[in-house]
Amino acid sequence: MRETLRRLVNFVRRMAGGSDKSMPSALMGGQWTGTGFVDAYKRNRNPTPNELLAELKGTAWSCVSINAAVCANFPPHLYVSTARGQARPKCLTKALSPEVERRLRAAPHLARHTKAADAIEEVVEHPLLTLLRQVNPVHNAFDLWELTQTYLEVHGRAFWYLSLNPALGVPDEIWILPSQNVTPRRKPDSRNLIDYYEYRTGASDQRFRPDEVIFFRYPDPRDPYTGGLSPLRACYEQVALLSDYAAMKKAVYENQAIPSALLTPEEVIGEEERDRLETQWNQRFRKGGAGRVVVAESNMKLQILSHSLGDLAQLAEMGTTKDDVMNAFHIPVSYFTRETNLANLQAADHQHKSLAIAPRLTRRDEKLNEQLLPLYDPTGRLFLASEDPVPLNQEMGFREREIDMKYGIVTINEVRGERGLPPVPWGDVPWIPATLWPTTAPRGEGTGAAGGDER
Repeated sequence: MRETLRRLVNFVRRMAGGSDKSMPSALMGGQWTGTGFVDAYKRNRNPTPNELLAELKGTAWSCVSINAAVCANFPPHLYVSTARGQARPKCLTKALSPEVERRLRAAPHLARHTKAADAIEEVVEHPLLTLLRQVNPVHNAFDLWELTQTYLEVHGRAFWYLSLNPALGVPDEIWILPSQNVTPRRKPDSRNLIDYYEYRTGASDQRFRPDEVIFFRYPDPRDPYTGGLSPLRACYEQVALLSDYAAMKKAVYENQAIPSALLTPEEVIGEEERDRLETQWNQRFRKGGAGRVVVAESNMKLQILSHSLGDLAQLAEMGTTKDDVMNAFHIPVSYFTRETNLANLQAADHQHKSLAIAPRLTRRDEKLNEQLLPLYDPTGRLFLASEDPVPLNQEMGFREREIDMKYGIVTINEVRGERGLPPVPWGDVPWIPATLWPTTAPRGEGTGAAGGDER
């Protein structure tokens, strides 16, 4: 009897749209049982979030800043779908171009919003748009998107704290929580995935409820529920190697490592005379003094110790290491080389936008539609979607529009309306080349522009 009642309750809950958000007991606790070391020699342990931030320099910073800035340059737009029998949206909207509507309907991650929609419009005025423009007293919209993507690139996780209005139940402000200070926590023996988010700075900490935080993250096979594997962590060994190489070269240049030259007097000299010669030599030739002329007081032998061939081999190795770092961030190598041309850069831009930027925007839009939009619209009619960042797709749209107008598929006024321009008196009739006519019509009875004759 109890089992039947339990099944009935679960059935009613599913029909009502509810779900049991507790997790299976087998998934409680850590899921990774492998090694905690970075290298195969088990000498260096996995980096901490602060150590990852410390390596945010050089090639790694260039890759992070490129991805973050490009993603911020494609902010999401707010749309509303209307199915048959639903009332018109109360917010101010505008019509979509056919290309944009086709792209939204073809996007798999937007199917639940567009599949049954008879009409899709873009929302131009809404409290959510106001919030995303005026994020908080410190950050604007570009800051919000750029910082969010930066934390994802570095730590694989990003956190928004929503300052909810107690009367309206919607956010008044959005605050970026530095991801190196945030840890998702679960209470002992809890069946919830996350009971609270702990924000710790020094000896003080603060707890945030799960409904106050939007949790962005990259997939992490070691912890698929609360973890996030960042591109910087994936190439941390290569990034650390570049840092060690730069530190070594800096030490050599400052004469704190292997000396570049050995000065040997022909006769034995005392300690004071040795120190005087060393000091005089360093004052003349260190820090930009190379190339000066020196007149020796006695016979001396100068032996150069710098290894030019070894430096060339190290430079080649560092070039390969930089390629590994760029591959982890999905940055084309053409962005960081002088040996390129316009065609290669255009191909690299298409590759970067399609393989790196587009999936990042899709992941961001899905998370916002999952956790932020229900606060404003529980019906699911509102949704956020970013523009298509791939240049080739935009070029194909332009060509398609040109062909449609050239062969009379659309009129000039339809094209002007898509661009927000007023109609013209002669733009309601399709204009086609005068050399075209139906194959069944006698030759000479052409369907010229606006039905005109051929002369």
